[in-house]
Amino acid sequence: MNVEFFESKLRVPYYTPYLNRERLFSLIEKNLERSLICVTSDGGYGKTTLISSFIKENDLPAIWYQLSHLDSAPQTFLSYFKTAILRHISGDYNVYDISIEDLEVELNRISTILSTWPNKLIIVLDNYQSINECDEIESMLATLIRHASPNVTFIITSRVRPNLNLVHLKLQNRLVELGTHQLSFTKEEIKRFFVHLHNIDLQSDEIDLIYHKTKGWAASLQLLQDLIKDMEISDRPLFWIKFRGTPDIYDYLGSEILASQTEEIKSFLYKTCLFTELNADTINQFLEITNAEQILKHLLENHLFIYKNELGSIKYHSIFRSFLYKKLSEYFLKSDIDTFHRRISYIYEQKREYFLAFVHSIAGMDYLLGAKLMTNMRRQYESSQFLTLMDGLLEEISPEGSSTASIILYLVRCMPLEINKDLIKPLEKKIEDTKKTNSLLLADLQHLLGGLYFYTGDIEKSEQLCSDSLLHAIKNKDHELISINLSLRALISLYKGQFDKAIQFSKQALSYPDKNSNFHPHHMATWILSEVYLEQNELSKGEHLLTETFKLSGQRHDCSIIYPYCSMGKYYRIKGNYKESLEWMKKAEALALEFNIEYDLGWIYFQLSLTHMKLKDFVEAELCLSKSRSYLTHADYLTCTVKIAQIKVYQALGNLTLAKELQNQLKHTMEEKNYFWLMQEQLIVSATEIKRDKDYKLYLHTLGNFEIKYEDKPISLKRKSSLQILQFLIANRHKKINKDSLIDQVFPEGTFESVKNQFYVSLSDLRKSIEPDLKSRKDSSFIRRDMEHYSFCLDHIYLDVDEFIQLTKQKYVSKVERIKQLKEAEKLYRGDFFEGYPYHEFLEEERENLRLLYLTTLQELADYYWEIEDYKAGIEYYEKIIKKEPYNETIYVDYIERLLKRNFFLQAKKVFEQYKNYIENELGIPVDEKVQGLFRKYTHSSK
Repeated sequence: MNVEFFESKLRVPYYTPYLNRERLFSLIEKNLERSLICVTSDGGYGKTTLISSFIKENDLPAIWYQLSHLDSAPQTFLSYFKTAILRHISGDYNVYDISIEDLEVELNRISTILSTWPNKLIIVLDNYQSINECDEIESMLATLIRHASPNVTFIITSRVRPNLNLVHLKLQNRLVELGTHQLSFTKEEIKRFFVHLHNIDLQSDEIDLIYHKTKGWAASLQLLQDLIKDMEISDRPLFWIKFRGTPDIYDYLGSEILASQTEEIKSFLYKTCLFTELNADTINQFLEITNAEQILKHLLENHLFIYKNELGSIKYHSIFRSFLYKKLSEYFLKSDIDTFHRRISYIYEQKREYFLAFVHSIAGMDYLLGAKLMTNMRRQYESSQFLTLMDGLLEEISPEGSSTASIILYLVRCMPLEINKDLIKPLEKKIEDTKKTNSLLLADLQHLLGGLYFYTGDIEKSEQLCSDSLLHAIKNKDHELISINLSLRALISLYKGQFDKAIQFSKQALSYPDKNSNFHPHHMATWILSEVYLEQNELSKGEHLLTETFKLSGQRHDCSIIYPYCSMGKYYRIKGNYKESLEWMKKAEALALEFNIEYDLGWIYFQLSLTHMKLKDFVEAELCLSKSRSYLTHADYLTCTVKIAQIKVYQALGNLTLAKELQNQLKHTMEEKNYFWLMQEQLIVSATEIKRDKDYKLYLHTLGNFEIKYEDKPISLKRKSSLQILQFLIANRHKKINKDSLIDQVFPEGTFESVKNQFYVSLSDLRKSIEPDLKSRKDSSFIRRDMEHYSFCLDHIYLDVDEFIQLTKQKYVSKVERIKQLKEAEKLYRGDFFEGYPYHEFLEEERENLRLLYLTTLQELADYYWEIEDYKAGIEYYEKIIKKEPYNETIYVDYIERLLKRNFFLQAKKVFEQYKNYIENELGIPVDEKVQGLFRKYTHSSK
């Protein structure tokens, strides 16, 4: 025999286990009366497995011929074909070799046999693309199909559409074609493949994600199941979130599909993988070619990497796109790829397709261009379209698959604030829908909504969503999302004056690996730490951290440097160098104007106004504050902080009418938005409204022993429950309190009716006790009711806590006045908040916040006396701190180091003994080595 014969080519492949694809089995079975079934798709869509398993499952008589390039000779093809037919008839294993001279005669014989075939027969030509260019075989096959009995069905599997006269067969209703769309696994088939066939228990959201990422590509499912079968369930969420392919999948794509392409096609594929939509005109401009349309047509016809979606757009399959991006990265530097993105951005900008221009500018690291494009985008697009932009950002930014949480936060920051507000409701709905379908995407959406709430001023909701997103990110082990959520939590804590929390969250954010993708959270956390230390007057720490942010910002040209510039201006303002302060803030202003980010400009003009206030230039300060408010129309929280400063300026300018009007607006907004920390910090009482003792009716002393006086007469509350209601109202004095919440806290036990009755009796008793002249509860000056809510009105109440906070929070005063106020605050703090009632949980948060504020006050006084070298007073204040907080290591180390620097060795040893007693003896934390190092350092330096 002239033809080298391989038995395996005529054997029906048997794959086990295989999935019974009932949907496709049924479709094939219904079309077995046709002459030809063409199954055409790119490699890896399971064509061979589908047909072989269909034949095996239904036990159908079949002839199988697996083709390769060796079969492209007509005599080889017909020899194998005749052998297969005659073996099927006789059952023997003879091999029939046809000579070139006998081809026509043998073709007629085989055709005659098939034309009279009495029973059902399936003839499978597998891998037909191997011989598709052979005209003689095409002619033979056309003859065989044309003359075959109605009982004979040819099935061709191929990566390209067979070069046969298919139109003629289609017109005769003798042809059916199955393509990639039909072959792709559905969600239900993916579920059965993993769960039932391979016993891998996947959650519904994992199945959704696999379907979205693989588009039902069979080869990827097979490779994936082998990869995840032994994976811990807790490790799978992060794997799916980051999944863009695996080494095995990429090897398959490289060897099975890409290797057979021409160099022209390969180059085209590599560079165009940067596009999310493949438009011939745009590609021609980008690659400087003229034949993009022909190449795209070739790729579509041959089912290579791309597909046309339901909207008619040509796109890459996501895994294929990621694979091609990896190959692109092997041939070009990151800087080259950034240049490609910027060039694409420019092309889209010229076409006025600003969304696509924007995403490519960000992918190309050109943040300034992105910000400028945003100006055009806000004019051209509806608010709802921006949500679509965010939705697709994960895919659009780059095929690498890196997390885009930081990029999304940047997008939210530079979008117009009015648009941010418009996006909140649709995004809330999307989150509710996602909770039911795909929890893997939930953390990103919650973070996004938290960012929208932050910039528009709903700080409490932002904090809650950040916390929710953080919990999901921790569960999913998504480190970048954890880091950016922690950074945003730190910023919120800074806004609320919770400096310890801000430090804690910032340091946690910085604890995650400082990879390139983590630039934004690391930069943000470092800047926040610098701000906290500046707020706490720890200037050297603040300056050091600002220097670090400058180094980080130097890695890229974007708006990340704006806030550090502004904070450096703040640093010099605190130092009293107002000229230097203004110079740094003018740098920030120039850059912010270039980027045109509303929130940033609002913040900068607010900070500029504070420096002008220090210079007593209240006219210029008022101008800056007006500019600030013009940018912050849709940023409620920051607008409130600006108004606080604006009222002070109006007071300084003697415009008390405007100050009063603004103060009323401010009070309403703060109550509506529940900015309770701002209410505590708000020290802008109009000069005409300064309260004197005679204005107060009720006096409440809560620091230390609790005392109540009404018009100088002591009051005693006989009912314990009445006292608890009053305590709850005081602790929540800046909030509207839901009745049920109040009852639940004060009366945690008992039946609903008994608790409800007890509440009303206790409330009535409280009102009568603290307001003896009260005729009706409706007339109460102190406890007011609005439907189902209660509030504590402080208009005629003296509360020592508020005076304490006011004295400690005042910032716009001279150093001498500041120290005077701090000493008054210290004197006022006679003990912890309701210290005689340590077991009421609803008092704990306020008690701890006030205690920390008191410690901060003592520390500031200690620092002041040390600076002016009044060491006796400084030591007294450090001793007070230790007495109040004996388990704080940082205080001991700082105190001992200061003593050693001034050669107070005996005092330092005494403090060391206290340190050792509390920290080492009681807590079991060794301190000897740390402190001895300090003693050696300063003993040595003193010699």
